[in-house]
Amino acid sequence: MYSEIWEDPRLSYAHLNICTTNITLKSDFRKNIWTPDTCIINSRYSSIHNSPTENTFVILYADGLVWSNFRLKVKAPCKMDLKMFPFDSIECQLIFESYSFNTDEVRLIWHENPLTIMEAVELPDFELTGWCTDHEKLRYPNGEWGRARVKFTFARRYGFYLFQTYFPTSLTVISSWIGFFFDVRAVSARITLGVSSLLAVSFQFGNVLRHLPRASYIK
Repeated sequence: MYSEIWEDPRLSYAHLNICTTNITLKSDFRKNIWTPDTCIINSRYSSIHNSPTENTFVILYADGLVWSNFRLKVKAPCKMDLKMFPFDSIECQLIFESYSFNTDEVRLIWHENPLTIMEAVELPDFELTGWCTDHEKLRYPNGEWGRARVKFTFARRYGFYLFQTYFPTSLTVISSWIGFFFDVRAVSARITLGVSSLLAVSFQFGNVLRHLPRASYIK
């Protein structure tokens, strides 16, 4: 869920002295009023849920305050450093910016409670360990734009790799030591055991690499 709140005095209806303090309107109402034109500039893909209709609403308050809410799906890149794999962590961020208005007209400010996690985030490979928000300003040729950024930190769940890679590899290496107890004349047995252990370790290493992004450093 993504919410935006801004104030537009032109939409105030306090002078009408009606009973209600706020009015809930359909999403089509946004097309007829001024909006901050916020976008997620680092997103690769984003869409508003439709189940069965568009999951948005607009609430207009008597003093001209506008609250717009979306049920949003966003795909954005994450920063990964695989040098400590599988004991690594990744950082994902969403950067919000007004597409049309610079800081002379729109300033993006986080609410005092900027993020609410309703229930624990459960992912097969990662665990959410923290999040933070901040602001920054970026100067373009036609002015200065403000940005609001939220960062999520995820730690990789390494249990799968311990049981599927580390433990089998350790057992393979330990079993290769049996060759030291063979008779010195059992050359073929020593060679067979050594080559088999080497092939098993190489296969396990290659199987792990197939599931990792390509990187120019040792993982």
